[in-house]
Amino acid sequence: MHLFAALVPPREALERVRTLVSAVAPVPEQSADARSAGRESGRGLFGRRRRPEPAPVSEPMLDLLPAAQMHLLVARFGNLPLAEATRLAAALDQEAPAWATPRLHLSGGVALEPEGDDGVWVKLAGDLDELDAVRQGVARVAQRLQLFVDRRTFRPHVKVGTINRWTTTPYLEELLAALDGFQGTAWWQTTVSLLVPAELGPGQPPYKDFRDIPLGPAARR
Repeated sequence: MHLFAALVPPREALERVRTLVSAVAPVPEQSADARSAGRESGRGLFGRRRRPEPAPVSEPMLDLLPAAQMHLLVARFGNLPLAEATRLAAALDQEAPAWATPRLHLSGGVALEPEGDDGVWVKLAGDLDELDAVRQGVARVAQRLQLFVDRRTFRPHVKVGTINRWTTTPYLEELLAALDGFQGTAWWQTTVSLLVPAELGPGQPPYKDFRDIPLGPAARR
């Protein structure tokens, strides 16, 4: 099974940011001159290549993810036999109660970063040191069991959606301004989840729970 660890924010917190993003109206390119400059340079969308034709304002300029698909990736472990996945879950059950439960909220945004990314992301804020300690703890436990751990750079961001053929630079600027002014409701992240990709049908998460690992006492304020 392809196992990965993630933090899943409360549904209410995710729906609030989705509502904010949905309320940002499409914004066309600023002028014919700007479109002409974009054709000449072949660049747009924060330096990325884009289609030269203007987008119809009626079209959605972001493919918004359902809340069921939004989570913070902590680590990937590759394809594990059931016995190895069970062994990892048991080891995490032993270790995780010693890790502080972080208090987090969603605030701010970033788009198309790093280079090559096609997403818009909302940032996590709050007890980021404790959040990173959870990430490091998960990796440490897996490595002690001599399991593969994906070492790609960790970013405390949750993906909100992806750009599409109609996305314009002015729209992204408006969207990021809205996210930068957003301050979500805080929550205690009391578990880290071990998840397995799955096909559960329309509107359902693209993964299923293998094990929810409880974290320890709340972080000291």
